[in-house]
Amino acid sequence: MELNIGGRVSVVSGSSRGIGKAIAYGLLKEGAIVYLTGRDKEALDSTYRDLSSQFGNSVYKFNGDLSLTETIKTLIETVLREQGRLDIAIANIGSGRSKVGWDVEDSYWHEGFDINFYPAVRLIRESIRVMKEQASGSIVAVSSIAGCEAIPAPIPYSAAKTALLSFVKNVSALVASDGIRVNAISPGNVYFEGGTWDRKLKEDRAAVERYIETSVPARRLGTPEEIADAICFLVSDRASFITGANLVVDGGQIRRLL
Repeated sequence: MELNIGGRVSVVSGSSRGIGKAIAYGLLKEGAIVYLTGRDKEALDSTYRDLSSQFGNSVYKFNGDLSLTETIKTLIETVLREQGRLDIAIANIGSGRSKVGWDVEDSYWHEGFDINFYPAVRLIRESIRVMKEQASGSIVAVSSIAGCEAIPAPIPYSAAKTALLSFVKNVSALVASDGIRVNAISPGNVYFEGGTWDRKLKEDRAAVERYIETSVPARRLGTPEEIADAICFLVSDRASFITGANLVVDGGQIRRLL
């Protein structure tokens, strides 16, 4: 299937490792120009070396904290100065690590939204400012199945991801007439080295295997590449009539009708 995203200028937040790196790789394979971003300079430089060795001058990097509005503005100014446009923005910053249970102190709630909601809102908002001038653009926010229904995940994380889905749904309706599409993707349990499921497997492999066997009809963990492939479709011309949607990629885990 031809996705027709070759040459499109893309920003992927949190793309030095894990799902974000796979998204960047997927976009590059389709011929897009990709700006890698991350706070960890060493990890970002390593990913940049890896991907630029394969895709040459289609790969750029930006080191900074993309949870901050001013840093996001600087990134977008850099992209516009170097490329003249911004076609694709992927809001991928997030973390499921938090305190579990109902008796959760305010600090965990603040942290949950500061990581899993506000950075995406800020990147999407600043990207729309540019895309409105172009009368085109595609944005995807990475949410989670924890934002779709109650699963065993920290409540501050789940609530922030639910809020993100609501934000995407509302914003998409406001900018569709400007030629901008805004969608979300909700991954299930995705394994990558150094990620949450890598840690859980090392702590108690038997418990993880029981959970996957009983909770996920596909009976396995997902891969970052599977999330990346879904995102590449969503930002492509093949999805030109899709906006305000939430694409669940979870091996059949959640039970509700979408």
